[in-house]
Amino acid sequence: MARRRQTREHRSGAPRPAESSRNSTWWAILIVVAGVVAYGNTLSVPFMLDDQLTILENPSIRSWGSVLSPERELPVAGRPLVNVSFAINYAIGGLTEPGYHIVNISLHIISALLVFGIVRRALQGFDPSDVLALLSTPLAFATSLLWELHPLNTEAVNYLTQRTELMMALFYLLTLYASIRAARPPKRTLWQWIACGSCAAGMACKESMVTAPVMIVLYDAVFVFGSIKGAFKARWRFYAALAASWVLLAALNWSGPRVHSAGFSTEVHPWTYLLNQTVMITHYLRRAVWPLSLVFDYGWPAPLTLREVLPYALFITALLGIVCVALARRPRLGFLGAWFFVTLAPTSSVVPIATEVGAERRMYLPLIALVALAVIAAVSSWSPLTRLASARASRARVAPLAGSLVLLVAAAALGTATMARNREYSSLLLLAQTVVDRYPTGVAHHLLAVQLIAAGRQDEAMPHLRQALPGAPRAHYTMGVVLFERGQADEAIAELQAFLREQPYLLEAIPARQLLGRAFVKQGRLPEAIEQYHTVLTMNPSTAERSSTLGLLAEALFAQQSYEQAVVNYRAYLERKPNDSGALTNLALALAATDRFEEALTAFRRAVEVDPRNGAARRNLANALFDHQDFDEAVIQAREAVALRPNDPAAHELYGRALATHGEVAQAVTEFERALQIDPSYEDAQVALRRIAPLARTSGSNGRKTSAARK
Repeated sequence: MARRRQTREHRSGAPRPAESSRNSTWWAILIVVAGVVAYGNTLSVPFMLDDQLTILENPSIRSWGSVLSPERELPVAGRPLVNVSFAINYAIGGLTEPGYHIVNISLHIISALLVFGIVRRALQGFDPSDVLALLSTPLAFATSLLWELHPLNTEAVNYLTQRTELMMALFYLLTLYASIRAARPPKRTLWQWIACGSCAAGMACKESMVTAPVMIVLYDAVFVFGSIKGAFKARWRFYAALAASWVLLAALNWSGPRVHSAGFSTEVHPWTYLLNQTVMITHYLRRAVWPLSLVFDYGWPAPLTLREVLPYALFITALLGIVCVALARRPRLGFLGAWFFVTLAPTSSVVPIATEVGAERRMYLPLIALVALAVIAAVSSWSPLTRLASARASRARVAPLAGSLVLLVAAAALGTATMARNREYSSLLLLAQTVVDRYPTGVAHHLLAVQLIAAGRQDEAMPHLRQALPGAPRAHYTMGVVLFERGQADEAIAELQAFLREQPYLLEAIPARQLLGRAFVKQGRLPEAIEQYHTVLTMNPSTAERSSTLGLLAEALFAQQSYEQAVVNYRAYLERKPNDSGALTNLALALAATDRFEEALTAFRRAVEVDPRNGAARRNLANALFDHQDFDEAVIQAREAVALRPNDPAAHELYGRALATHGEVAQAVTEFERALQIDPSYEDAQVALRRIAPLARTSGSNGRKTSAARK
């Protein structure tokens, strides 16, 4: 019995005494250096696409109090550990890109080191006479190095928001590595705790971690205990602890983050999505073998039928069948196939992701199995190497040299391709152009159009926006923005309404309704604008979106002279934006219109306080003070208003009236005349000048101030 137990522990991957830990350290150093060299040209890659929401406009990374609860529609919603990592980046380096990229590169390199450790220990569990066991360390190094340098991983590393993928994968691999270490002494309990903690941490990074407990059980059944029954008999408590992390995953996703872009509530049917995945998985396999002409965005799921994808479906079904047979007859090879399909399943099976039919980053974990399979196949099929590996050392020198040369060539080719792909990320405009050139979907044309607009090339963007339709409904929204900025309100309204009809629940639906409301205001269609703003407030907007919508709604109500409602909405808006001088001014005007003069005066004072250089705010405050017969301060504020706005006829007219109350008739006349010089048709100044002219003559003849001016 003791001997049987010893065999199990040996199969679990104990290091052989003959192997030097110092030797493994050198292999690890080479992995680190290779990763740094391959991704050293990415530190200046700009923020892109979802990085705007995840980093640049994410208020939760700026406050430790809210870091664990980002807005529910952000890419980091339900993924608090990733958000914490961005908050740390922000605390250290603000919004400069290199720090964020250093973290992503470091995560990728650590994952490569974990791959090295996992493969090495797995191969060490083979029969001692097996060439794979004899070459466990160099084969583990080869697998780790080739995976680390593979260009398919560039999206996950370069696209900062995809840190969700990197961190999830790291914890996935750490869970497996710790589980392998926990299968034998020493420190079994410690490694079990590490595995369970890592599994829970992965669940807090991305939902794809859901399969980790399953793969741990399968690994044990194949490499350690020989059967699932044996694995459960020996470690069922450990598996239960791992599975408990599913509760955390469920809790994090209970509120339904990204509910309109992923999951069964989207408009994409699971069957349709599955059919699309047969095409995408086949494409992934091709790119794994020949990783050139990579594509950043594959567009949305298409309404495919089984007949259209039958060859792909048969191919994938055949592969699944081979994996099942291999698990029964050659379980170690079958495990690699299972790893590929199981780690890919959360994003590439029946759970629809409506806004993304495929993405190369989804291959981050599955690619490990393909690389390992390729390395093992190369060694096993090379019979001279197999014979020489077990021969005398003097006769075996050729094999390691030849193997090293092959590995060097493969690593150099992959590393060169990765660095070339990294350069395509240096400009989002360049990256978008590669998508149009290599995979010209409607989404690709829209992506390029957006980047052209950002570069100020709107005329070049418009043809791409038209080509994007009907495949990319977001193009309607983008055209609406462009047309609105050009002053073409009618055309903008038509495009925005078309977008909202087709995609009423996309993230852009809220800014689309806001912009539609502004277009209606521009046309004087205030009730329709107000309706749009009310709709936004019922759509569970983010805090920032809610605040801006309240401001827009208040302005529309103010323009409609619905002053009571405007006051309510201005106050709600100012709770979030207390230093908006314009909103404070309008609030004061609305309060004055509803005869709440003391509150209005307070709001006017606050507007000047938050923006002392705002001449309009000072003019309004002076006017309110004048109405309250606080003539002394009215003169002071009116004088400041004129200094700040010397070409404002209303400011000069008001200053003239304030001076007149002090008996400064001559100066008052000068201000009225100055107002009329600026605007000869300014009626208030004309009336004031006619009224004060007799007083000016009297004042001039008497040579003194007249108190009658106050009247």
